[in-house]
Amino acid sequence: MILLKTNIIVLLFVVCSFNSFSQDFYDHDNSVKFGKYLYNSNQLDLAVREFERCVFLRPDDRESFLYILKINRKLNAFELAVNSLKRYNGNKSLEEVDLDFGTEYFKLLIQNKKYQDAALYLDRNPIFKDHYNFKLSTILLKKEWQNAKAYENLQYKYIDKTLANLTDQGMKLKRKSPWLAGLLSTIIPGSGKIYAGRWKDGLIALFMTSSTAFVSIKGFQNDHHKFYPWALGTIAAVYYSGNIYGSSQAAKKYNEGKEDALSQKAYDYILSDN
Repeated sequence: MILLKTNIIVLLFVVCSFNSFSQDFYDHDNSVKFGKYLYNSNQLDLAVREFERCVFLRPDDRESFLYILKINRKLNAFELAVNSLKRYNGNKSLEEVDLDFGTEYFKLLIQNKKYQDAALYLDRNPIFKDHYNFKLSTILLKKEWQNAKAYENLQYKYIDKTLANLTDQGMKLKRKSPWLAGLLSTIIPGSGKIYAGRWKDGLIALFMTSSTAFVSIKGFQNDHHKFYPWALGTIAAVYYSGNIYGSSQAAKKYNEGKEDALSQKAYDYILSDN
């Protein structure tokens, strides 16, 4: 009988302890800690579920809402991110948010290549009036190097050196002339592509154009009534004219590639967590 009572007491103690532990483990504060652990270990899918549970337990939990917005942005879930911001913000407009939420929304627009919307959001939202680096970044993303330099000169005291360097590099870019590339290939087939940095394509164009033209000319010298000299001559003419146009386009792509590399750095600057 004494043994039975002892076992019952022990069982009740274990049950009570387990319930107490479960309640502590699953309460709001511990859920937030666990969500942060998942976030910091890059388990984003699990982290967002944990923070959703946190706002279910406490609907006014600003920190958890901010994590939900940030995680959905990093997961590139645009609609979910916007919806989470609207849930937190209630009936207010998206421009009526504090700096943390506004920054995440700005990054969300940039991440989804909505550069014009991002620029308008900065202009309309008073919380960004002193964020000169964000403003300069949006100009760099649009590859407007002269406008970027003018803005940098205007706000030089506040501009990050990284962005200032990008602006200077954009101004000093050595571009290839599409007109010159076309002219060079008119004179020597393939030379325009070589000028635009595409050596292999240029040499192939030179070989194909010159070889077909040479065989065609030899064919005409032997017997101009045969079909193959005319066919090869046509092919050589197509190669020749196509190469002139291709050389011009190669120069344009060269310039675009250089500019894209700089704008990508501005993009990475905005989305960095620093």
